[in-house]
Amino acid sequence: MTSLSEDRATNSENIFKEIQTEHMIYQINSSADAKKNADKIKKNVEEITKIMENARSIAYQKKISTDKLKIELSEKKDKMKMLQQEHERAKKHSELISKKTSDLIAETNKIENTIERIKEAAQGLDPKYIEQSQNNLADSLVKITLETEKAQSDLNAARKMEEITYKKVQDIEMDFNKLESHTINKTNETERTIANVSITIEHIIKSYDEMAIVSKELLKSATSTPVKIELEKEGINEVEQNQPYQEIRDIKVAI
Repeated sequence: MTSLSEDRATNSENIFKEIQTEHMIYQINSSADAKKNADKIKKNVEEITKIMENARSIAYQKKISTDKLKIELSEKKDKMKMLQQEHERAKKHSELISKKTSDLIAETNKIENTIERIKEAAQGLDPKYIEQSQNNLADSLVKITLETEKAQSDLNAARKMEEITYKKVQDIEMDFNKLESHTINKTNETERTIANVSITIEHIIKSYDEMAIVSKELLKSATSTPVKIELEKEGINEVEQNQPYQEIRDIKVAI
């Protein structure tokens, strides 16, 4: 038979082995749980990071599109100014030819009236003088008539050009106004998107920082010596015992 001391030694050895086994199992499980939780947290952080990068990319693409619209608007504005200037030149040219045509018509009427007055006053005058005067006036009338016809043709062409340029100006001004309104709306939308993305990312980062701080405090509290046991030894009342736990429960994280 074994002695009492030998039995006790055997029991102690068995208990020690059991404790060692439990410690090993706990370490293995704790390590596996820690890795699993760490992988989960890492996955969530990677997903959030990818979403933030995607949001930044969307905002950046909108900025590029808005900048292209601004360039297109600037080019449209330059073209509109050129057409406006072209229309002004066509308008002034038309006005000059119109004045020239009016002057020629007035001169033609003047010569025709002079010829009629000579015919009325032909009685008692030398026929040779009357014929010579009429021939000179007739030559002038033919010349001025040709000039008037040419001026009238030029005037019609100038007015046609003025009409064409005016139509172009109207069309481009309408296009410019539409593009300007569209660009303003897109610019405002892009600025809102960029601001919202920036504020949201800052809020997420701040929330993660706050959550990390709170997590550290909670884990530190969970692994420290329970305040309740220490206070019971000192005979402190129940209300005072619960105070430190209340402070932990009151911690909040802004999400």
